[in-house]
Amino acid sequence: MAPTANGIKETGSYTPEELERLQATLYRILAEIKRVCDKHGIRYFITGGTAIGAYFWGKILPWDDDVDVGMPRADYERFARIAQEEMGQDYFLQTPETDPHVPFFFMKVRMNGTEFNEGTFRKLNIHQGIYVDIFPFDRMPENKRIEKIQHNILFFLNGLFIAKEIWQWRHCGRCDIEEPRERGFWPCLMTRLLITLLPKRLIFWLMVRTQTLFNRSRSPYYKNIITKSEYVAADDIVHARLVKLGDLEVAAPKDLLQYLNNHYGQVRKDIPEEMKVNHRPFKLKFKE
Repeated sequence: MAPTANGIKETGSYTPEELERLQATLYRILAEIKRVCDKHGIRYFITGGTAIGAYFWGKILPWDDDVDVGMPRADYERFARIAQEEMGQDYFLQTPETDPHVPFFFMKVRMNGTEFNEGTFRKLNIHQGIYVDIFPFDRMPENKRIEKIQHNILFFLNGLFIAKEIWQWRHCGRCDIEEPRERGFWPCLMTRLLITLLPKRLIFWLMVRTQTLFNRSRSPYYKNIITKSEYVAADDIVHARLVKLGDLEVAAPKDLLQYLNNHYGQVRKDIPEEMKVNHRPFKLKFKE
């Protein structure tokens, strides 16, 4: 589709030029995050598909349009306190505190003067710039049953947190997305009642408390608690290594392949075509 008068392109497949320019913007944001972390001794490491790209390709995956970073909780909180002042006017540190209507419990670093307006969130009054995600990693309980319970509680609370801003189902309210998610009437009713009774700040506080329950333990692993399987050895964070990602050298878990196998199973370079997905937004605009 042709660009609109204000330079914003509507949704559809990326052109090669768009994807190249988008990835260049992501590298720029990541470089700024790295600069702040290196300056202040904040531990960080690439995660998810970004880590796959670094391991097999030495760059962002050729079809990918996002970058993911993890930080142990203490470093995550330090970054949250200092990053906005350090990064300056080109960037916005988006958190539930700095942008109250976000449906995300984690941080995003967004570039000012850009737009990456994903269809699900297009009606929200939030900063919609091109972004890098930053996730907190917390000590993981060693008991598998307790780990599952912790994950399930957080997953439920996250659903409440999102529902304070976006209703995603056909029952008990007007759905805010084009294709309602599958969910029964009674779970929808419970969610509606709870978000009516509980302030968003309280839900967020409960989420943080759930995530950090075991941070005083001696567990040898950190985990992104919202996921079922994304965990990494504490030693692999303490002794993180630098890996190539485009023109950057960024921190990654010391045993990067082990982290990837923990998260994805037997990870491989020849990813099936049906798994090569991205987040092509409703609107996309680059910095002038």
